[in-house]
Amino acid sequence: MIVNRKWMWPLLGAVALLQSAALFEMVYERHSLLKSGRELTLAVRPLDPRDLFRGDYVTLGYDISRLSKSNTETDPEFSGFIRGGDAFVTLSPKPDGGWTQTHIGSVYPTKVAPGDIVLKGLVQSIWPGQTGGDTTVNLRYGIEQYFVPEGTGRALEDQVRTHKIEAIVAVGSDGTAALKGLVVDGERHEDPPLL
Repeated sequence: MIVNRKWMWPLLGAVALLQSAALFEMVYERHSLLKSGRELTLAVRPLDPRDLFRGDYVTLGYDISRLSKSNTETDPEFSGFIRGGDAFVTLSPKPDGGWTQTHIGSVYPTKVAPGDIVLKGLVQSIWPGQTGGDTTVNLRYGIEQYFVPEGTGRALEDQVRTHKIEAIVAVGSDGTAALKGLVVDGERHEDPPLL
């Protein structure tokens, strides 16, 4: 098919405009989530202390990244999860601070207590227990990597290994989460704004 030269430049311009609009929408949605999402802090544990940094980001792990049927209230039979599918984890505030998971399901819960927060995760793997034992679900929330300014990774790496670290997370009404920054020994380190 030969495209008439008369239509080639307007067609290329329309394609470029659509791509720019899609990119702007992604940046705007993340910016809106960071600005207006409900904020919580989650305790962080490094996934691999020997290889914590790869380039200029740190890989973070959370207690809520691996959930078992035995340690959380669940939907019936801890079922409905498929690899690559959604999982919704309800977090309730602890009296002494922090959060604890109280529910996990494959659909957004119909009832959420006023103080609770629901996080939307992606199922990475499902490990059925042996002979009807405990089933485990591994999840990712999109908050597992924290990018750091170039050249500052080593200093933060030392702090992650030797200090108390918490992740500052913004959560939207649909459970989508975005990592805003880190709290290192009570000192807040936030990402610069996107816009």
